Formats: sequence, structure tokens, C-alpha cells
Amino acid sequence: MTSTSLQDCTIVVTRPVAQAGKLIKKLQDLSATVVHFPVIAISPLKNQQQLLTQAKSLGNYDIAIFISRNAAIFGSALVKKTGDWPPETQIAAIGDGTAQQLSELGLSADVVPSGAASSESLLSSSMMNSVEDKRILIFRGIGGREKLADSLRKRGAIVDYLECYERKRPNNDPTILTRIWDRHTINGIILTSNEGLKNLYQMVKKDDLDRLNTTPLYVISSTMVELCGKLGYKLTPILMPSASDDDVIQSVMEHCVSQ
Repeated sequence: MTSTSLQDCTIVVTRPVAQAGKLIKKLQDLSATVVHFPVIAISPLKNQQQLLTQAKSLGNYDIAIFISRNAAIFGSALVKKTGDWPPETQIAAIGDGTAQQLSELGLSADVVPSGAASSESLLSSSMMNSVEDKRILIFRGIGGREKLADSLRKRGAIVDYLECYERKRPNNDPTILTRIWDRHTINGIILTSNEGLKNLYQMVKKDDLDRLNTTPLYVISSTMVELCGKLGYKLTPILMPSASDDDVIQSVMEHCVSQ
């Protein structure tokens, strides 16, 4: 790998503002042209006192699951305000990207599923198949899929949510993408959630949808691959191993350079 490996690649990073910096720098260090176009805006919830009260009860749970990088950031901040992490509570991360974020925050995940970052992958892990009578707390944003909690409850677990942030669709100007498409090719758009993928399709100008549908999309789960097809995407999405910076970089290196 040389410093000019991605010299002719234009990559769009869609992560929220607070999480995009490190990935953007790594891509720029490889001489990629990087455009930041956030498709999700993240903000903490206002009921902080209620959340802190819930976080204080973490020691009553056998397992805490972090469903995303944002869940790791906002959830761990709440826990730290109430004291140290209870040693008897195990930590599960939805994927490598979330585990990486937890590590940066001083927490080590006991379980990180292999394969794509998804509820399905986590549910296939040995820990999640031995949860009868276990108390599980899921850190997440408001709303989202219920598959993980529903499946764990069917396996005998007692599951609660700690919803610690909210997601909104940003009001970004899509002409930035129009100008890039007009000048030259976008070699890849990095996406790490179903919601972000949906938002992108709603944010792009209607006249640019045909170009979006033939632009390489980098995704992190089979559900995102399926959603691409439902949204009208014409190519086969590039399925990254996880949302971790290393896996994203490796996927871009493998596919962008080969185009």
C-alpha cells in the first residue's frame, strides 16, 4: 500500500459529523479525494436525569449490548457519569466498528460477532444462545429494529432498552453531490445503516437518482444489500466486513483501485 493508492478515487463519507474525522483523514492520507456528506444527524436526548437514573441500574443486568457507534458514545458517557462499569455486566457489540468505538472509550467488548455487523450475526453468537433468565440492556437510539430484542425474549431473556440519542435526517445541500457527478465519477459512497441509506435516497436530487443507482455503494449488512435493491439500486453493493475504519479502508482499497 503506497501513499498514492487512492489517488484517483473520490469517496463520499456519510457518517455523522462527530464520527467522520478519523476515517476521512485515513482516506486522505491515502490520497483519496473525500467528500463529507452526512446522512444522519445525531443529538443527545433532553431527559438526561431519567437516563442517568436508568444507567445507575446497569449492575442489575447480566449483559449490555451496544447497537452502534453512537450507542457506544452516548451510552458509555451516561455510565461514566454514574460510576465505573460494573465488572459483572458483560459487554456485547453489534460489530467491529462498535467494538472499536468502545475500545477508544476505554471499554472492552466480551462478544463481537464474526461477519457483517447485524442483529442476525450477534444472535448467532454462543453468548446470545444461552440467555435464559438473563437480564439484558440494549443501548440504542430512539426507534429501530425490534428483531434483536424480540429474538432474545423468545430465548428466555428479560430485555430492556436504554435509548440514549436520537437520529434525524440532516438538511444538507445535495448540489455538492451533483457538482461532483457533473465533473467526474464518484468512486464510492460509504454507508453504515439502513436509515442512512434511506436518507441518502431522500436527500439526493431526483435528477441525480439515476447516477446514484449506478454509483458503488459500500454497505455493512445483508439487510442493507436487500434494501438497496428495494430502493432501485442497479449494481451489486459492496459488502464490507464491518463499519470499523480498517475494514472500510480495506474494502475501498480492494474495490476502488480495481475499477
